[in-house]
Amino acid sequence: MVRLSQPMIRATVRIRNHSGENWGTGFGYVRPDEYNTANPALHTSDDPRPWRFWYVTCAHVVDAIEANAVGDDRRIHLELNESVAGGGGVTTVHYPIDHFWTRHRVWTDRCQRLGPIASRQYTIEDAAVDVAVTTAPTQYKHWGALEWSAFPPWTHLTRTLLLAGGTSEKKLSEGDDLFLLGFPIGFYHDTRNWPTVRRGMVAQIQPYLQGKAQTFLVDGSVFGGNSGGPVVSDANGQLRTHHLVGMTCGTRLNPATLENADLGIVVPLDTINETIEMALKDSPHLNSMGKED
Repeated sequence: MVRLSQPMIRATVRIRNHSGENWGTGFGYVRPDEYNTANPALHTSDDPRPWRFWYVTCAHVVDAIEANAVGDDRRIHLELNESVAGGGGVTTVHYPIDHFWTRHRVWTDRCQRLGPIASRQYTIEDAAVDVAVTTAPTQYKHWGALEWSAFPPWTHLTRTLLLAGGTSEKKLSEGDDLFLLGFPIGFYHDTRNWPTVRRGMVAQIQPYLQGKAQTFLVDGSVFGGNSGGPVVSDANGQLRTHHLVGMTCGTRLNPATLENADLGIVVPLDTINETIEMALKDSPHLNSMGKED
């Protein structure tokens, strides 16, 4: 077993409301807008194209904070650990976010204040997608400005890569080990806000790989607050380096008792990327952003 790197751990952020209550987890996710889904590893650290920084979480986390807001502040607050200049350690900071994009039917209403958006026909499948994304109001020309707190493309494991024939390093199957990162309520440390890292394994992924399911299952303990946390492959077996494979979005319950069956539901990266592409296409606000030199 190869331990997770500090950037991967720091890429995991706590999501809270204005009052400081923990509601879930998110993570930093970066990619060029001209993203190669078939092979994200083609985007290297010296890629000259601008990179865009996204934060990803579950749509139900965003909805819950907005629905339970106390007072007028309905913003989602991201709390994370940043490196202090000059090697002075780490400090905890938080960023209030006014807007997330989701594939819920209400997404159109949320975006109206940002300007005209493209006409889109929403489906039942769109309404069920539990993904929310937001981005900083700029692009970055150098990966070095982002590497301290995000998952870069060469760590992204998409369905295309999982299905690629003859690529032994890009396989994931039932029984493979995983790491589940997040901020389960009651298990995080207030002063540093480091996420908990727990072990799990792939419980069921073939229906997803065969195109018969939109999510896959992991065998591992998932609690309230874990929603939106990254799921990372262990660096053993067929996968020789850690890869981001998806995001925790909930748990399966025992139908007889309605108790937690220790089966976590994972949204794969393809669904996250589709949501980002939707936001880029339908929001002129994003594409009119200034670029950082």
